[in-house]
Amino acid sequence: MTPTSSGLKFPDLDTSKRGYWAPVFLSPILGSPERFVIAVAVVSDSGFHIEQANQMRRLTCLYGRDAETALFAAEVALEELHISLAERGKAALVEGAIVFSGVTLGSISEGEARSLERLGKTWMSALSSLYRFNPNPLENELDERNDVSSIDHLPTLVLDHVFNIDPIVANKFSEEIRSNRRRRSSSAIAGISIDFNGSRLVANLATLQSSATALAVDRIKRKMFDLKVRRDKDGGLLEARDHEIILFTPPLDIAFINEKQTDRIDDALGSLREQSTNEGLGFLALGAVHDIGGRIIKSESSHALST
Repeated sequence: MTPTSSGLKFPDLDTSKRGYWAPVFLSPILGSPERFVIAVAVVSDSGFHIEQANQMRRLTCLYGRDAETALFAAEVALEELHISLAERGKAALVEGAIVFSGVTLGSISEGEARSLERLGKTWMSALSSLYRFNPNPLENELDERNDVSSIDHLPTLVLDHVFNIDPIVANKFSEEIRSNRRRRSSSAIAGISIDFNGSRLVANLATLQSSATALAVDRIKRKMFDLKVRRDKDGGLLEARDHEIILFTPPLDIAFINEKQTDRIDDALGSLREQSTNEGLGFLALGAVHDIGGRIIKSESSHALST
């Protein structure tokens, strides 16, 4: 193989995969030409891959609290793109599958690499300031198990809000969230995972995307199961604590939520609310990070005043 001037090598033609790819742009400020590459979508006759930005938290350094809307829009848009590619393949790229305000598809190009995933990684590395390429095979394996689409930014966003108001309460978030480390897959975790473990409230936080895929709903149900286990362990305590699953849901009247997505949210909320009732857990669905943070702060403040 012939090395390029950058030290990279072209793949062997007999082992490479050819596909079509397009960047996915996010414009955090509507009407502004400023935009970021948040993913590269790759598709071929044999399948597709979406290589997503794995450093999206950098947006909070630029936009502060205003970044939460952009992060949510990106998450919803990429999930919808996943569905469109699964249903229509290359046609989804050609037709411009993403229709959300502030999220658009770029021009389609043709490329070749050892796999569709590698093609996506290569172009994300070249195009996006919100992406970190990891050449270590072992760490890449961990990244794949922790696919970015399964990472929920909500707990960290809520932590940031609570910390600005009451650092003492913020200290009751899990050490994993406070250190801003990526969660491992649940199969790799021994025991249960609790986002907030306060004096009066025990809570797990999760985002309910508008597409309400099985992956998102299953993730929420696993968090509900962890809460149930925690509650059962708390059964012998003298003072009972509330155990709640708190969901972030988008306002249903915003521009990038259509009627189909509204129905998905309603159906998922109904199912999850029913299950939480059956398990004896509290259930709360709110449309803003500061409202979720306020719920947590209020619960702990009330406890402090009563003691």
